[in-house]
Amino acid sequence: MKVTKILIVDDHDITLHGLSKYIEKIENTEIIGMVKSGKEALELIQKHKPNIIFTDVDMPEMDGVELLKIIRKDFVEIKVIACTMHVQLWVIQKLLHNGINGIISKQSLKIDIEKAIEGVETGKAFYSSDIYEAVLEIMKRPDDYFSKFDELDLTKREKQVLQLISEELTTSEIADKLSLSPNTIESHRKNLFLKFGVKNVAGLIKKAMERQLIE
Repeated sequence: MKVTKILIVDDHDITLHGLSKYIEKIENTEIIGMVKSGKEALELIQKHKPNIIFTDVDMPEMDGVELLKIIRKDFVEIKVIACTMHVQLWVIQKLLHNGINGIISKQSLKIDIEKAIEGVETGKAFYSSDIYEAVLEIMKRPDDYFSKFDELDLTKREKQVLQLISEELTTSEIADKLSLSPNTIESHRKNLFLKFGVKNVAGLIKKAMERQLIE
């Protein structure tokens, strides 16, 4: 009987251990590693050649979308399943555009993990029910909708955070100025990185200036 080798990538210990707990109960699966960044994942991918990778989307150093792009280029046989808190259309669209095999909402891990593994192993895409609704919504959008999405979909708070980042304020300073927690500011920062498709503040500022969102 074939054993499905699985790698888990997530920068939160709770998710790492939660996923591993559920996967360990599934027959003919073996967890070959648990890491907290895309860069660490690439090292294990080359060494152990997993069959399936479960990855978060928001991660330091290299996010899940960037990891997916590399896997699709260099390890095409590996199936990738994203586990995400995000059901925003722009996040789902990025994953679909880059060849994701399945997307599971973190709220339904226990219910969907085994179904997702079985599905992608047989070449079928798998989506949690709330993700599937987002996929259907994406399919209704015109072809050029997402080419403008980064520019159009910034929330009011994200625009405020973007402006303050451009003024070289630190996370703590932005949190104080907006009366929010540093964790909330970091979450907005990660969302901005994802929406603009960048890895760092320099890239964020460059693209925001190109779009005339900041001066």
